[in-house]
Amino acid sequence: MLARTRACGVTVNDTLHHIARLNLPFGGVGPSGIGGYHGEAGFQTFSHMKPVFRQARLNGAGMLNPPYGKRFWKMLKLLMRLG
Repeated sequence: MLARTRACGVTVNDTLHHIARLNLPFGGVGPSGIGGYHGEAGFQTFSHMKPVFRQARLNGAGMLNPPYGKRFWKMLKLLMRLG
């Protein structure tokens, strides 16, 4: 029967206990709700991951941009020998 049930949460042999469990999502499916919104599941439901990359002030990325200096050419020659 559970395999054929459309629900966000189900309690077997009792009523409403899945709502009190913070580690289980709570909410409806379809027109009755917007999915699980309880505990960590709720945080994941209403969150949008936003990746942020911060380049360190001291980094070698500047060597890859023109105008190319002596350090760039030395590094390129070294990499070509190693590769």
